[in-house]
Amino acid sequence: MKLHDLPFRRHWFYYLILKYAVIAAAVVATFYTLYRLYSG
Repeated sequence: MKLHDLPFRRHWFYYLILKYAVIAAAVVATFYTLYRLYSG
């Protein structure tokens, strides 16, 4: 997939930021939950 194939060419940078922010939030939530479950 090339950059010009995207249907939202003007917003690809924001799309990448949003994608990685969602992934990071999921990872943080997972580790926080595991910490709360196993910390006693």
